[in-house]
Amino acid sequence: MRSVASCAPALIGCQEGAPSEAESAAWGAMGQPAKVLQLFKTLHRTRQQVFKNDKRALEARVKINEEFKKHKNETSPEKIKEMMKLGSDVELLLRTAVIQGIHTDHDTLQLVPRKDLLTENVPYCDAPTQKQ
Repeated sequence: MRSVASCAPALIGCQEGAPSEAESAAWGAMGQPAKVLQLFKTLHRTRQQVFKNDKRALEARVKINEEFKKHKNETSPEKIKEMMKLGSDVELLLRTAVIQGIHTDHDTLQLVPRKDLLTENVPYCDAPTQKQ
């Protein structure tokens, strides 16, 4: 992902006169590093909530950090946007679709849903009855 430092050279070179293409791109991308950092923090918060008390699963921290480090020098706005979308999708999936399970027996799994996943469950009825 794009770092704040990667914007600095283009921004420092801004002087009077017409901005260069690189300077224009850097100015247009202002705020992008903040969005990337916000996504990074959100992914880690979600990881901590979803994998609470699961030391092995909490190691997803390493994978999140590796992916952000691997792409920290990316400068293509399209590629950054694509990776941001992927990160947001992963965070949404973790937050809404992952439930912890605890092995209680060799063939039994106890589900531990988070409170934010629990919703009122109203059974579906093909032929509703009319109230009188």
